[in-house]
Amino acid sequence: MPLDSDSSDRLASLRFPLIVGVVFIHAYSTEMRLSHSTVGIEQTPFVLDLIRNLLSQGIARIAVPTFFLMSGYFFFLDFSWSVAAYKAKLSSRGRTLLIPYLFWNTCGFLAILAAQTLPATRPFFAGSTPDLPSLSVWDRVDATIGITRLPILYQFWFIRDLMVLVVLSPLFYVFLRVLPSITLGAIGIAWFLGAWFLTIPTIEALAFFLIGAGCAMAGESLFAFDRFGIPITIAYLVVLLSDALTKGSPLNPYLHKSGILLGIPCTLFLTHLVVDRPRLKGILLWLGRSSFFVFATHEPLMTGIRKIVFKLLSPSSPWLVLVLYLVIPSLLIALLVLVYAVFKRLFPRFASWVTGGR
Repeated sequence: MPLDSDSSDRLASLRFPLIVGVVFIHAYSTEMRLSHSTVGIEQTPFVLDLIRNLLSQGIARIAVPTFFLMSGYFFFLDFSWSVAAYKAKLSSRGRTLLIPYLFWNTCGFLAILAAQTLPATRPFFAGSTPDLPSLSVWDRVDATIGITRLPILYQFWFIRDLMVLVVLSPLFYVFLRVLPSITLGAIGIAWFLGAWFLTIPTIEALAFFLIGAGCAMAGESLFAFDRFGIPITIAYLVVLLSDALTKGSPLNPYLHKSGILLGIPCTLFLTHLVVDRPRLKGILLWLGRSSFFVFATHEPLMTGIRKIVFKLLSPSSPWLVLVLYLVIPSLLIALLVLVYAVFKRLFPRFASWVTGGR
């Protein structure tokens, strides 16, 4: 069943908010490692931890599973399986996933290599980043595209895992045709319990991609839980707060994942507010066009900016750390949206090529 225009707009309106969530996940830390020192604060007060856990470890953690869910759904939506159709899908995903993946990670490798080579910038690109000048040729290739480790632009693990899932899609198609309930149940339990033995793809990627695929193949809408939207939202808020207040407890991982299971249908339900407001919908759809660019460029740029700011200010006050936690990602996102708008206007074909046609 084809996707109706309202459902399409509701899903498209999520792209930018979800990317904002991804950026804030990566802004969580209160300390920044330089080459020979650490700046920031290690001991953080209750209020600061609560805010960061609610945003970066709570609400924002819905983003990646939702992206995998939508990816699986769109991949299998109205899909009649054949070798020709599979090849067409691979060709399409080569343009939308592989080309941007290679382009941005190669650019990231060269930029970080240059930064680590120059004495003035080296302290800001050391510590958490591999020392690229000292790596062998193979290790440089591995560091760039993430064969045995995270890619140099670590956020691209999402694209790497998605490409693996696309390649394995014939296997998923068979299991979802023959044993849909058992397949989804087994993978869902493995995700919830953290019982997984592979590094690539992660169990999170596999589980939510398959859930989306299963919905598409069964002809189910991703908005099927809208009729329970209000009680789901109330339950999610309760679990979200409980998750933020119990970090470090043995039961927290399961509470956290329960929050994700409630948060995704809650988020999907809330998109109905968008389609009823044309101006808001237009803004979110416009911002959504810049989502991949923001995703691709926010790291290591944000880490570099945070290291510079932390070194200059040496923040010892938790309230200053909180302000920096909120302001730096927000300003960076706004800047990247502006840069993308200019980039797209000046070089429309190239911008389309490096963002996968988005």
